[in-house]
Amino acid sequence: MTATTARSPTSKPSPPKFPSAAGSSLTTPAAISPAPPSGKATKPSPAPSRSCRPSVSKTSSTSATTASLNASPPESSTARVRVFLPTYRRHALLPRAVASLRAQSFQNWICELHNDDPADPFPGELVAGLADPRIHFVQHARNLGPIETFNRFYQPTAEPFVALLEDDNTWEPTFLETMLAAMDAHPSVTLAWCNQHIIQEDPDGHLTDTNTFANPPSPSSGPAAVSPRLQPWGQLRQITGALHANGAMLLRSRPGQSYPTPQIPFGCVEAFRERMFPHPLLYVPQPLATFTITQQTARTNSARDWSAALALLAASFLKHARLSSDESRQLCADFRSQRPPMTDTLISAALQCREARALLRHITPRDWFHYTLRFFRPPLTAFHTLRARSRHPDWWDLLDRETAARFQETSSSARPPQAVP
Repeated sequence: MTATTARSPTSKPSPPKFPSAAGSSLTTPAAISPAPPSGKATKPSPAPSRSCRPSVSKTSSTSATTASLNASPPESSTARVRVFLPTYRRHALLPRAVASLRAQSFQNWICELHNDDPADPFPGELVAGLADPRIHFVQHARNLGPIETFNRFYQPTAEPFVALLEDDNTWEPTFLETMLAAMDAHPSVTLAWCNQHIIQEDPDGHLTDTNTFANPPSPSSGPAAVSPRLQPWGQLRQITGALHANGAMLLRSRPGQSYPTPQIPFGCVEAFRERMFPHPLLYVPQPLATFTITQQTARTNSARDWSAALALLAASFLKHARLSSDESRQLCADFRSQRPPMTDTLISAALQCREARALLRHITPRDWFHYTLRFFRPPLTAFHTLRARSRHPDWWDLLDRETAARFQETSSSARPPQAVP
């Protein structure tokens, strides 16, 4: 399946003519986003949850109840997995996430529950009431926001593996057991992730089963349909999106390896961080996690930053992919087939990356017409996107360096992006 419009699990565009990756059988919609997310979340492909709210300047001292629980987690333990559980004002959903962790068939884990609202005593009271020695409460002295909070989780740990369970999502009871078995069978893999079941939060707080999945289940049956599959670098979705999902992944912790991102739009955090992970990644087809489409989101409403991030993701990929003329033509056709079309992102990427400008030969007059309209709605967003490299040098430096590393490690710098059948 080709890259599809973000948060549209049911769309079925025509597949591209790029050769498909060996062993690749994902049918996940791409994390390609033609517009910044609105205040409410919409149906995504695997995408970050809204565990923490955007950073604000307020500070507050902790209450006596929560302060007494704010003991640092042990630097070493006999646990195999350290689970990070960030939360921000999710009183109704947080107990559900914690319960799914405690219900795991694999019990040899330790958890850090991070509260990013210094004025909210509920998470500390919840942990105190559970009296589970494996769950350590960490009260942030100030509101860090989602990027800074998540960066703390992608650091080396004493435990061999790291998992991230956001406060609005859950895991099936066999999540850790299955993911650990998959990683043990592939000792060189850095990250594995699984399929996700999509749940919708209604305005009244009720949770509705959408009967959809982040990745449509395989139509075949038998062991092959649920067998873990290696996913190489260079797939179409990775041009502006990501394959993995924060709340459905298991990360192998190695000394000296960390994966912090700059202060980017939170909706792009997986796409940026995936550029840093050594490939191949490992996909586990079973839906062992849920993704909840909540009424509130930590994603930015800034069209400028969102558009700039997508353009830099595409520019860094195209710079190092070295596409042939036929491959560039097919890529433009694929992005043109999105609804709404994504050719604006390709144009913005090519205009600010000399190595990608050959792609402009395959941009049609209609593509240029739609791109020109961007300067009138609103004009500052289009100008900001064209200057993305100079306005966000830290974003570009990370993407340029890590994208080059991904192509080099797979010896695929001369190959086209891989299609997902």
